[in-house]
Amino acid sequence: MNFGLICEFNPLHSGHKHLIKSVKGENDGLICAMSGNFVQRGEFAVFDKFERAKAAIEAGSDLVIEIPTLCSTLSAQGFAKAGVDILEKAGICTALVFGSESGSIEELKKAANEIKEKDSLIKEELKKGVSYPKAMQNAVDSPILEGANNLLAIEYINQTSLDCITVKRIGKGHGSDDFEYSSSEIRKRLSPDEISSMENCSAAVLYKLRTMKKEDFLNIDDVSEGLENRIISAAKTAKSLDELYFLIKTKRYTMSRIKRIILRAFLGITKDMPKNPQYLRILAFNEKGRNMLSQMKKSASLPIITKYGDAKDKGGEILKLFEQESKFTDVYNLGFRIPKPAEEEKTKQIYIV
Repeated sequence: MNFGLICEFNPLHSGHKHLIKSVKGENDGLICAMSGNFVQRGEFAVFDKFERAKAAIEAGSDLVIEIPTLCSTLSAQGFAKAGVDILEKAGICTALVFGSESGSIEELKKAANEIKEKDSLIKEELKKGVSYPKAMQNAVDSPILEGANNLLAIEYINQTSLDCITVKRIGKGHGSDDFEYSSSEIRKRLSPDEISSMENCSAAVLYKLRTMKKEDFLNIDDVSEGLENRIISAAKTAKSLDELYFLIKTKRYTMSRIKRIILRAFLGITKDMPKNPQYLRILAFNEKGRNMLSQMKKSASLPIITKYGDAKDKGGEILKLFEQESKFTDVYNLGFRIPKPAEEEKTKQIYIV
């Protein structure tokens, strides 16, 4: 079987390795649809996408495909849909695998169906001024919705037509102090000199926000109900990103949603830009992945891009989107204490074992 895994690996930890080893047999393949240089929490990835793709291959994955920035910075629903699109349109994936606190695919499917059935109730809860995760919990009274991985798993189930398999998450859980199994805890312990961080671009971010008008903010996904006014007001006085987020935050908006909005504003990502992947950008593969890539060239319903030259050959919208991703990478490289040079997207080699 060829399993598909939607991931960020920001950074990869023992729990991710456990997930890979739990599902992949000797004759199985594993394709990762992985966020690029920007992650769904609205932050810069600590290590660049090529380094994280290399780690994924070394941990047992066979082929890594990028979830582009336009998609990786969307809400959970948009992120899940983009990851599913990549795996399904590769044309060789037979099942989708993901971790969850539940560990029960039956429980997750039941909750996914309830959420679909109670969509109108969820919308009513949203009108009361609560966040989307809280609205779901209010409409669907189930403890399964308290797990961050469960929530993403439910989104995957609702977006895909592939068979779904889940593996119970091990360790203390999301956001804990578990250094071995928590990406957030690992990030806290990384040296600021080794990683990319949006904080290193804080002055540039605040400058960009202070030069934007109300209509500019309204042209960004998830900005509504006067949120644009809070951002404009906060940007005028905030002296750091943490202060900016604090000034904008209310019970209606999760911190992740606020961070995504600010990141998309900084990068210039507007509502009219594509929300679905338009090509399959290969980041890394091993020998088995090379064979899978050969199969994909026959079965994929999206163009396959392994280097800048492929994008130039395709031209048109594909080249335009690749050039745009290249500019996003240039911004990402400014997030290091010692900024990296521009044009890296066009010159960096994919990782091949």
